[in-house]
Amino acid sequence: MSSNSIGSLELKNADLSEAHHHKLVEFENKFRDPDDNEKLSSKVCHGVLKRIKAYNLKTSCLHLFPIVKTLQGYNLKEDLANDVIAGVTAGVMMIPQGMAFAALSTLPPIVGLYISFFASLTYFLLGTGKQLSWGCIAILSLMMASILDKYDETVAKGGVDTCINGTEISSQLTSVSFLERENSSMVLNFSSISHQPTSTLQPEISRDVMSKRLEVAGAVSVVAGLVLIAASRIGLSRISCLMSNSLITGFTVGISFHVVTSQVKGVLGLSMPRMTGYASIIKTWISIFSKLPETNLATLIISVISMLVIYLVKRFINEKYKKNMRVPIPIELVVVIMATVISTLAEFQKNFSVEVVEEVPMGIPSPKLPDLSLAKDYIGDGIIIIVIAYAQTLAMAKTMGLKHNYVVDSNQEMLACGVVSVVCGLFSGYISASSVSRTVVQDGAGGRTQVASLFASGMVLLVIVVVGRYFYYLPMCVLSSIIIINLRTMFLKLFILPTEWKKSKYDCAVWLFACFSTVILNADMGLLASVLFSLLLIILRSMLTPVVEAGQIHASSASIHLRSVDHYSSAKSTDYLKIIKIKTPLYYVNADIFTSKVFNKTGVDPTSMKKKVPILTVAAPEDDAMKNGGGTTHVKDSSVQTQMLPSDTKGMAGDFTLRVIILDASEVSFIDLMGIQALEFVINEYSSVGVKVLMTSVSENVIAMLQSTGFWKKNGDILFLSVESALASFTNIQPS
Repeated sequence: MSSNSIGSLELKNADLSEAHHHKLVEFENKFRDPDDNEKLSSKVCHGVLKRIKAYNLKTSCLHLFPIVKTLQGYNLKEDLANDVIAGVTAGVMMIPQGMAFAALSTLPPIVGLYISFFASLTYFLLGTGKQLSWGCIAILSLMMASILDKYDETVAKGGVDTCINGTEISSQLTSVSFLERENSSMVLNFSSISHQPTSTLQPEISRDVMSKRLEVAGAVSVVAGLVLIAASRIGLSRISCLMSNSLITGFTVGISFHVVTSQVKGVLGLSMPRMTGYASIIKTWISIFSKLPETNLATLIISVISMLVIYLVKRFINEKYKKNMRVPIPIELVVVIMATVISTLAEFQKNFSVEVVEEVPMGIPSPKLPDLSLAKDYIGDGIIIIVIAYAQTLAMAKTMGLKHNYVVDSNQEMLACGVVSVVCGLFSGYISASSVSRTVVQDGAGGRTQVASLFASGMVLLVIVVVGRYFYYLPMCVLSSIIIINLRTMFLKLFILPTEWKKSKYDCAVWLFACFSTVILNADMGLLASVLFSLLLIILRSMLTPVVEAGQIHASSASIHLRSVDHYSSAKSTDYLKIIKIKTPLYYVNADIFTSKVFNKTGVDPTSMKKKVPILTVAAPEDDAMKNGGGTTHVKDSSVQTQMLPSDTKGMAGDFTLRVIILDASEVSFIDLMGIQALEFVINEYSSVGVKVLMTSVSENVIAMLQSTGFWKKNGDILFLSVESALASFTNIQPS
């Protein structure tokens, strides 16, 4: 037999058997740099001094405001025309969508225009995504509505005192229709205050309640934004990694069910309370079906016509001919304008009781720092919302960056997202993010840089300052129709589930769980449950397959690879030498499973074998008991009995031929104390029955733990650089 082979196992390189540093300990002692024993305080001081010396004001400003670098390389002839067209196109879409999504948040529709303007303008200065279109998002709006619902419940229970001219009005809030929001809007119906006739006080109550709710939304946005800004400065931009693409997609689809459900009553013209708590979506549908006879036919007809027109134009014109159309037809804006004109002329509000937007404030709101104490009960909800906003924005920015070959700074994107939230909170808005649909449109229209966002915000500003007042008679059901049609693409993702299941069952399971948990538990708890479920799956995967038995595959005369014998029938292994690949981190979760799996894969369980071995009992004098360091002693009366394993382990190993086990630790990214104990247990147990255990390919991350626990010093002679090195050291071992 060749000296470079062990039974049916061969070495890749004959020189490995003579390599001087095939032992891991020898290699580390020669090549590893000495550990840095500098104190932590000294390291911090040196780090701070290094940053101060390296600080450059110009570089810092360029990094803080990416638009400066963009403008330095801006080509007026090639870029400006494209940015103008793309910006105007996105701005036209922002107007109806912003109003619709703001109504979804249970705030006035004009708030959506404020958000679209200030978010686009702020991101223009701070963002690194050149094609992103910012503004109101349906998912975030619905989640903000849930915060305002909690605030409303607190007010209704007397938890907040609201006074006007010294008169307490909190007792009236339960009957004001903002708690019975029709179409999820904040257009109040003062006739619902049964105990008080219509008077001049009621509009004041309306304005005060609305102002307070706006302040709550603003306070939550400012606090959440400040948290995100702080996180960006200490490098926590990878927090979004806790949410996989499958989780985010399932979550957004689940939220879409809530959004559509909240708009159905607006489409039907029903007046009904907004359901909250777990299974609110089920309770809402039960209430809708019970009130179907009360449907406002005029509202239903307007809604159906609006949805049909928007869907047909988007589906059969914009999507079908998008390659031939640089700018899609702004059908949503067309429908909004036509519906407003017809509603005004036909007096829908007066003649058919169709709910309309009513008064739209003119001009830009003055900046105001909200009372941040109002956010103390909703900080957790706000952080969840802004993390979702950041995750969606970063995903879109990276998508566009890959498409157009530019680098996206995740920390800068986190900073931009936080600053946008703070600015919107100061100007009567709430948390916003990049819109997927508008970003795709802006990119398709030829948007080259962030300058497109400047023109988009200009279009919105024009509506806020000049055109806004003309939307007084815009039917609210039209805004509901716009929301429902825009969610069509979300529901189409349900049809890709069979494909996702074929690609990855684990990811598909996360997708489904995120969707159903969000539908049943609502947004905040659904997201938390989804993150925990995805983490649980990771733990379960490390428990189910911690090890595999590997064999050699001869891909060519000079190429030998290790693969699992369970999936590769051509993988060669021997009865007396087993190669076990550890496929996961080795820690407290799978430590016990690791030992049992190793015993199972090798076919030799030393613990079971030792139980079957006859025990030699030796009587020992009492004065020798303290000297007995081997075996287990049992004291009975005045005599000492010592139980010892037979010294000839070959007699015990007579039923099997296994002599060497090689543990390949190349895929072990980390290990804890229980993992170390599991390794020592396996080594000691096999050693007791005459089987040698070797360990190879230990990663640098694991070495420090081996050294600190004493494993390195105790078992250094069995640690090798690679499987080939371990095999080379045992070329003289042959089965007996």
